[in-house]
Amino acid sequence: MQIKDFFYLDGKIALVNFTASPTILDSDPNASEIRWEIIRGNYKGIDFPLVFKQESGKKLVDILGTGWCSLYLISDRMKKALEANHLTGWKTYPVKIYDKKGNEVLGYNGFSIIGRCGSIDYNKSEIIEKRYVPNGPLCKLYKGFYIGLDKWDGSDFFMPFDTGHHIVTKKAAEVLKKHKFNVELKNLADCEIDIDDVKQKIPK
Repeated sequence: MQIKDFFYLDGKIALVNFTASPTILDSDPNASEIRWEIIRGNYKGIDFPLVFKQESGKKLVDILGTGWCSLYLISDRMKKALEANHLTGWKTYPVKIYDKKGNEVLGYNGFSIIGRCGSIDYNKSEIIEKRYVPNGPLCKLYKGFYIGLDKWDGSDFFMPFDTGHHIVTKKAAEVLKKHKFNVELKNLADCEIDIDDVKQKIPK
């Protein structure tokens, strides 16, 4: 398999969509570390259900943002679709969601990705230049996310060991599109990232 057989997954978060943040991260000095453990499905020391409180938006969609990158909630409808299609590499956890008036919002689950692959090797990416605004500076970007398939566990949903990028197989992408979930899917061959945003640099 090649990178063109995989897709970068992101929630399509709009300002009108309901957003709820987890109270567990409100004041904990280790909030960032806890978030990553939850995203990756490592629940040691975490009490369930996790409580989420509305931050903004009103529209309830299949994938809810939380204000934290890569941390999402999914609807019962989406969970059932993933299960019915026997997609692997994910699991859910119990949550309680409350709107600003204190009313409980039902029908959602916390979402974690437990599938894994090797690190992205930006040394294999093409380097391109883009100008985002007329007469603006040229920005250098890596094009193409070359994931470590030698360490991929074969899951439909997975993440590199050292990043929060959500990646899915073509099979999973087709299911997500078929059910019209509010997701953004981009072929890994077309993914771009600013060189300055990547710690790993191409050797001189």
